[in-house]
Order: sequence, then structure tokens, then C-alpha cells
Amino acid sequence: MDGLRLTATISPITFTGHESHTNPSKIRPLGFNFSLKHQLASLIVTKCSISDVVAVEDTTLVDKTEESENEGQNGNWVLRVLQVRSLWKTQDDDYHMNQDSNEQVDKNNDHNQISIDEACDTCSVDDDDDGVEFDKNSFSKLLRTVSLSEARLYAKMAYLGSLSYTIPKIKFGNLLKRHKLHFITSSLEKKAKKERTSEMTQQDPKNVDVSHDINSLYSSPCEWYICDDDESNTRYFVIQGSESIASWQANLLFEPMQFEAMDAIVHRGIYEAAKVVYEEMLPYVRDHLERHGNGATIRLTGHSLGGSLSLLVNLMLLIRGQVHVSSLLPVITFGAPWVMCGGDRLLQSLGLPRNHLQGMTMHRDIVPRAFSCNYPTRVAHLLKVVNGNFRNHPCLNNQNLLYAPMGEFLILQPDAKLSPNHDLLPSGSGLYVLRSQASDPNLATKQTRAAQSVFLNTPHPLEILTDRCAYGSEGAILRDHDVDTYLISIRKVISQELNRARKMRRQQQRQLWWHMVVLNGTNVKLLLDSGREWWRMVVATHNMHLLVVVLVPFARLWVTKACNWIRFRLCM
Repeated sequence: MDGLRLTATISPITFTGHESHTNPSKIRPLGFNFSLKHQLASLIVTKCSISDVVAVEDTTLVDKTEESENEGQNGNWVLRVLQVRSLWKTQDDDYHMNQDSNEQVDKNNDHNQISIDEACDTCSVDDDDDGVEFDKNSFSKLLRTVSLSEARLYAKMAYLGSLSYTIPKIKFGNLLKRHKLHFITSSLEKKAKKERTSEMTQQDPKNVDVSHDINSLYSSPCEWYICDDDESNTRYFVIQGSESIASWQANLLFEPMQFEAMDAIVHRGIYEAAKVVYEEMLPYVRDHLERHGNGATIRLTGHSLGGSLSLLVNLMLLIRGQVHVSSLLPVITFGAPWVMCGGDRLLQSLGLPRNHLQGMTMHRDIVPRAFSCNYPTRVAHLLKVVNGNFRNHPCLNNQNLLYAPMGEFLILQPDAKLSPNHDLLPSGSGLYVLRSQASDPNLATKQTRAAQSVFLNTPHPLEILTDRCAYGSEGAILRDHDVDTYLISIRKVISQELNRARKMRRQQQRQLWWHMVVLNGTNVKLLLDSGREWWRMVVATHNMHLLVVVLVPFARLWVTKACNWIRFRLCM
């Protein structure tokens, strides 16, 4: 889910009770106008019976006394997402008219495929978890500052991610000079080849059907490019975030389905998009492995939706047996939404460490919070009626969230001049790993999960959306999610760490000097190790001749040089 390019056309929302409204005189409206009731009904009739529709109407008309004001606001936010999704579905009906029956069968099959254990350890809730609170001090105890080498790696990946939005403008010389990387290819080059092939086949009437098949091939919803590091034999696959309508369709189709027949649930739309990206990248994965053998390594990275796709493609390469685990480097994502339920358990079952996924979140970025914030119980019931797949969704049943965080949880806070500091984080810019250091593994997991939940709901996405100043090119939504903000902030952390290291070196030098100098009242005495004893030995009466022997040659040299200098001055 990526608000990077659409924030200028989204109007801010204000809430009173269970109603949402905008000020048309001041705010630019959305590019469509429709009724929530009719659009929601159009979404429901394809999924549910008449009784289910009545249940939905009853759910949306809950008396205000039965729900808190905040819960009602959260409900309207999710209903607005359903509005957008139903609109996309209505506009796309003509294009998919011939595939409606097949899609309905697939959806029914997907419902039957969700068989993850209801007692998912990732999203289970203990009685002790209720009411867990953190303040700045207690939350900071769970933070570990990343090392300088780690920060430099993240800066490199963020730089590659920023280039994914301007692939045609990538300067190969800069890529080679800055990071010693060679550009290989991109999705744009593959699309250009498909277009040329299509044009050639259209010239021959016999190949009309073939041309139609080529044009109807699924293309990647997000652009990507590949570059190589020849020194380490590493191939980088970099995927951009949401830029096209197809990528936004993948975002909005957020119903759950089983992932690769494994004991994990995944975001359906992003999973379907990952399958397309997987097929496009697979030939380049195989080529790299054939060239470098066991020494070859592969790293996937991306921003926003591209980060989620990078994770899924990485896991698919391993599960489908295309790449050995030793050749897969950890996935690094920036501002990517979490799209799995049971993800940590999946990593463990595949023999992967927790840090195989390193997901970085800006302190106030709305996108990673979108699927992992707490949904009101009323909205959870609504989702279960709208789509039966949500009824067996462990994360929704246990924690009222759609998809749970997984892997290593990194938090990036920029400089206060760029964005206000977060209430739970130390002041100033910083890059941290959120992880409890408790000796008991179960306690550490519980504390980490609780801290993640508090952070992802502070601020809640609704709080961000209700701020009128958050919209537009200068708003907080764009600012805190932009990949360039991630890059600038990481570089600021590196600069800050280098300055701190230089300051420490200067302090150590001062301490070494003052260790040699002792202040005694108004007199300053220079004391060297064993210096005082050495001086006493030299100036002793019976050792005076030794001092004369040492100093006389130097005295003669000084006198000679003085005489020469005087003679030179007189001759001028």
C-alpha cells in the first residue's frame, strides 16, 4: 500500500461520530463519486446471501452507544477502503467479463485452502498482553542502535530503491562509481521487447492470435531492475513501489489466502503480483547461479509495495527449490506493509533466521501501519461478512489486525527539522532495531510483539488521515513515506555516527595528553614515565661528564650555524 503518488488527489477526512465528510470549498475532491450503500452492496452480493447483506446493514448501523467514538472512526476508515476496492471492481467488470466465473471458482477454492492453525503463535494473545503500556523510557530499553556497517548497507539499499522510480534515467557510470555495481536489465526493457515482438507478429494476418496472446500476457504491476556486484558475486533485484493502477489493484485486494501451501496466510493481491514478478525474474536468477555456482548470492530489496513483493519472491525462490538457502541474502525493505500472518513461524520452518527479513519503518509512516494496526471488533465482523476468507483469519480473530509484523523490526527516526520526533523514541535522528533482550525467549517474544503493536498504533493511521496538513506534496503522508526521506535520514544517521566517532577519538587523545600532564596549583609540571628518575641520574655529579659528552656536539653545531648565518647576513 503506497500513498506516494496519490496523496495529491486524496481529500482529507474528518469524522463526527460515525459520519465522514469533507469541505468541498477548500479540499480537492476524489476523482469519483458514489454511494457507500450501493457500492458496498455490489461488493457483497457476489459473495454473500441476502441474510448476509442484512447482517452487514445491521453492522454498519450499530447504535452509537454500543461503540466508542474512536472505534467508529476506525470503522469509517476501513469502509472507505472497501469503497475504493468496490469501485475498482465495478470499473474492471467489462475487462474481466469472460473470466468472472473462473475467478468465482478460484475464490471459493481459496476459501477452502486457508487451513492455518487458529493458534498461530505470531498473532496469539495472552491475558497478560491486555493493557500493556509503554512510555518513552520503557520503550527505549527495547531499542538497539544499529552499527555503522549496518547503516551503510541500509543506505546503499535505500539508494538503489530510490533509483527504481527513475529507471530510464539511471546513469550507469554513477552506479558503478558509487557502489561498483553493473546495470543488467529492467522490466522496462522486457516490456519493450514484448512490444517489438507484438508489432512484428501483427504484420502477418496469420499471427493475429499470437499477437493477442503476447499483449494479454500479465506484466509486472511494479517496475524493477537488476544490477550486479562483481566483487562479491551478488545480484541485486530492486522493485519499486506503487506507481501504476495495476499495483494499486494489488494493494486493495487484501483478502487472505494460503501462501505456497505452507502454514501461513498472505495478502492475496500482493501474492498474485509476486507470482508475476517471480516468473519475470526467475531466468535472471538461474543465469546468475549458473555463472558463479556456489559462490553466487542474491539479494532482493524494495520500497513500499516493492518491499512486500521482494519478501514473497525471496521465499518463493526457496520454497520452490530454485535457490539454496545459502545463496539468499536477507531481504531489506523500506516502508513496506506486512502482508503475512504466521510469517515468523514460516521463517523458522524454512530454517531461516529472524533477520532474514529486515523491515525498516519510518517513525510516522502510514503504509506499514495500514494492515497491522488494530481494527475495531465491529469492522472485523464486517470483513468476515463481506468475505468468508476473513472468518478463518487468525490475525483478525486474535488481534483484530489483518497481517502481523515479521522478521527484524527496524525503526528510523529522521532529524526533527525534517519530521517531528516520535513520542516513544529518543530525541534526534536514529536507526534502531526493536527487540527485547530478556533472557527468557518467550518473555522476549511477548515484549517485542507488544512493543510492535503499540508503535504501529502510535499514531494510528486514522490520526494521520484526519490531519488536513498531511496531504499534498508537502504533507506528512508523502514526506514520511517517500523513499528519498528514508535515504536522507539514513545518511544523516551515518553522518551523526561518524561525528560521534571522531569526537570520541579526540576525547581519547585529550585523556592521553592529560594523563601525561599534572596540574599542581599554579605550577605545571611535565611528568613522563620514569622521567624524573632519569633526570636525577643525568644531573648527578658523578654523571655530569656524560651530560657534557652528549651536549657539546650539539652546542658546536648550533654555534657553527649561527656563525654562518651572521656571515651570510653581513655579505648581503
